[in-house]
Amino acid sequence: MASLNCSAAVCVICLEKPKYRCPACRVPYCSVTCFRKHKGESAALRSLLLNPHLRQLMVSLDQGDNKAKLMRACMQEPLFVEFADCCLRIVEPSREEDS
Repeated sequence: MASLNCSAAVCVICLEKPKYRCPACRVPYCSVTCFRKHKGESAALRSLLLNPHLRQLMVSLDQGDNKAKLMRACMQEPLFVEFADCCLRIVEPSREEDS
């Protein structure tokens, strides 16, 4: 069992007191159930990040001068919108998914 030093840490899935950390990304989680959910979310994001077109969009956005204009252009790309939605589902799950 991996011990957690930070008493303020909470499980990234259910916000309970964590007992473990993900071996891949080190985020705290409290149970096998929460780890499996986290792993599933991470797998979806990883799958998207394997796409070379998405990776090129992100590099262009990162290296561009006018980031606001580039972001508006990227948000017209369905692949980038799918990526953004996936990220948002991970950081702010909808209430329907929780039930």
